[in-house]
Amino acid sequence: MSEEIKLTTRQMLAISQIIASSSIEEASQRGKVSRGTLYKWLKDKNFKTELKRQRDEVIKSALDRLKAAITKAVEELIKLTDAQREEVRRLACNDIITHVLKSIELEDIDERLDKVERIVLEKRTYR
Repeated sequence: MSEEIKLTTRQMLAISQIIASSSIEEASQRGKVSRGTLYKWLKDKNFKTELKRQRDEVIKSALDRLKAAITKAVEELIKLTDAQREEVRRLACNDIITHVLKSIELEDIDERLDKVERIVLEKRTYR
């Protein structure tokens, strides 16, 4: 069960400014809150929790957009393998090979990690 986080309207605005800014100083100016106040709030557990939640939400949204565009990106990369310029074809082929090999490597690591986790769980169970 998660408890409800209570923050002021000013703190919620500050969180949105922190997420949208490249620095605390910029967030301070945009949100019309002193840097000292922002740094104090950043030490507060509830403020940090809400900041993390909102940052995670922004990242998830961005990743969802990237995932939605992956098919188009792959299709365009594949089309480049038929480009007139040899250099473009070579780069596209290299990119495809690199991505496929990386994917195979990640699948292999994932399988190996699953095996290790099963072994660790089994050993814990027999103790």
